[in-house]
Amino acid sequence: MSSPQYLADFSLALINRTGAYYVCRDVVERLRHFFPAVRYWRLFPEREPEGVARKLLGRAMLFELSRLSGLSALPRPRRSRAGDLPTLFLDPLYVLRTRLELRDIVLCHDVGPLTHTHLFDAGTTAMYARAYGAIRAAKPGMVFVSEASRQEFTRLFGNDFRFMTVIPLYVRQALTAGEETPPPGVTKPFLLTVGALEVRKNHRRIIEAFIASGLRERGYSYVFCGPRGNSAAEVAALAQATPGVQGFGYLSTAEVRWLYSNAEGFVLPSLLEGFGLPPLEAAQHGLVSIVSDQGAQREAVGDSAILVDAEQVASIAAGLRALAGMSDEEKQRRLRLARDYAGALSQERYLERWSALLSEG
Repeated sequence: MSSPQYLADFSLALINRTGAYYVCRDVVERLRHFFPAVRYWRLFPEREPEGVARKLLGRAMLFELSRLSGLSALPRPRRSRAGDLPTLFLDPLYVLRTRLELRDIVLCHDVGPLTHTHLFDAGTTAMYARAYGAIRAAKPGMVFVSEASRQEFTRLFGNDFRFMTVIPLYVRQALTAGEETPPPGVTKPFLLTVGALEVRKNHRRIIEAFIASGLRERGYSYVFCGPRGNSAAEVAALAQATPGVQGFGYLSTAEVRWLYSNAEGFVLPSLLEGFGLPPLEAAQHGLVSIVSDQGAQREAVGDSAILVDAEQVASIAAGLRALAGMSDEEKQRRLRLARDYAGALSQERYLERWSALLSEG
């Protein structure tokens, strides 16, 4: 018996290289028998666009999406190889390019552009508001990466959709073994943040908390890295002006692997997360984390991390001091908890759940 068939909209890949990209890529590549065609914006290439081509296509796509506000519906894209198939949208934003239908499926990472508008630019919030408006009208099948995301979505739009399923993400193992290269100028001991340079990652408060913690006077430094985002310029300037803080943009896998291997702890009290994988990934490197005591981060890590109020510098500073002063026994206790959480979130289990969902149609 043949599998149900879908058109996969992976337009996300043109503008995103965060964890969301990698887990969505796994669905598209590892479950390809469900997808006779994969769309990137308007294109159906044999291979995923990369390099300069990807960046140019991403900019063109965002320009088009920002100009769609006057259109209530666009024709469903047709292509002979894909036929008239239901579509799996791997991010809500891209439903704007078509007339969404009940039979379609939308993956929701979070509803942050609607609930945390201060973390995004006005254009992004406007586009997502239109996208979620189309979703609310069409009532397609919905998949969420966490229970926290499903609860927020339900609070905004109700629960009368074709289905509303949570498929938790999984802990990637790609960084745990391989070549290591130290980034220039990093000295030990240091605390680490890995994440896009976006307002929601809370770099500014972390830097302020590092100053307030007194750890600089004890020989610690704070290191962060990640792809550019909407706070990159502000965070880079603050890092340059703050002794003991060293900021990087995008680093190679070997450099990130070295940072994980040599850090004293991981720091990411985010203001918004769809699921909260980075602390679980950090635990695979033997790092205890500081995370927000609210939402998806708490759901993901439970008591394995130090929980702080992400909006209070004093709370983050206290967490930094607790992390730096933690005994080896306490670190091992928390790491065991984190690894137990991560053990239930394997790639195989993730793909099994997606396969079962897609098979049901």
